[in-house]
Amino acid sequence: MRPILFEGATRRWSLGVALLAALTILLINFAPSITAQDNPRPPHWFWGQDLNLYVGDQVVAINQDGQQVASTTVDSRGTWSLTVSPENARTVTLRLISDSGTRATDPLDVMDGGFDAEGISISDFRHRISEELGGSDATIAVRIIARRADDGRIEFGMRDPSGAEIFPRARFFPQGGPGHTRWLRSSLIDFGDGFEGRIIARYVDADGRTEFGFRVEGYDDLFPRARFFPASGPDHNRWLRSSEIEIGMPR
Repeated sequence: MRPILFEGATRRWSLGVALLAALTILLINFAPSITAQDNPRPPHWFWGQDLNLYVGDQVVAINQDGQQVASTTVDSRGTWSLTVSPENARTVTLRLISDSGTRATDPLDVMDGGFDAEGISISDFRHRISEELGGSDATIAVRIIARRADDGRIEFGMRDPSGAEIFPRARFFPQGGPGHTRWLRSSLIDFGDGFEGRIIARYVDADGRTEFGFRVEGYDDLFPRARFFPASGPDHNRWLRSSEIEIGMPR
C-alpha cells in the first residue's frame, strides 16, 4: 500500500507543477495586454486655425486602411481639432471636404501621440481628391501665372499646390497678331508624383487679348474661369494669375 500511495502523491505533485507552469506561461503572454490597458498610448491631437474660407466644412481623418477614424467641423473662427487613437491608426490622411472639392494632407504619423505646437495649415492640405471621379483618382489644384516681358512677349509659368512657381523651358508667347490665333504650347511641366502637362495659349483676334489654358494627355483641354491676359499692360514686373484648375495624371 505504501508504494501505491507514494505513486499517487507523485502524480498529484507532477500535475501541480504542470498547472503552475501553464499558469506562468499564460500570465507572461497576458502581461502585455494588462500593461497596455493600464497604460494606453495617448491619442494624437490634430488642429489648425487658418481655415477661415472653410467655415462649416468638415475635416475627416482616414487611416492607412482607408477607414474614417475621426471627424470635426471648422468653426466660425476657422479653427478645428480632432483626436486619433493609435489603437485605430498608425497614420492618417486628413481631408478637408468643401463645396469646391476635397483637399488632403500627406500621411501623418499617429503613433507618437501628443500634438504639433504649430498645428496644420491650409497649405498642408495640398492634394485635391476629385469627387466627380468617385474619390478614387487624385488630382491637384494649380494656377497659371503670366506677365508681360520687356520685349512685349508674354511669359507663362505655373503655381503648384504648395505655392511654388514652376517655369517651363519654352514659356514665352510671341507678341499678339492674327498669325498666332492657333494654339501654341509650352514645354512639359512636371509637378511630381506623376502630375504633368503643358500650358497652351492663343491670340484672340477680336480684342487682342491672349487666352490660355492647360493640356494634360488624355483629357480635354482645361480652361480656368480667369484665363485672359489683357491686350496692354500691366508692366513686366507684375505677375497675373488664373483661377484655380484641377488636373489629373495623364491617361
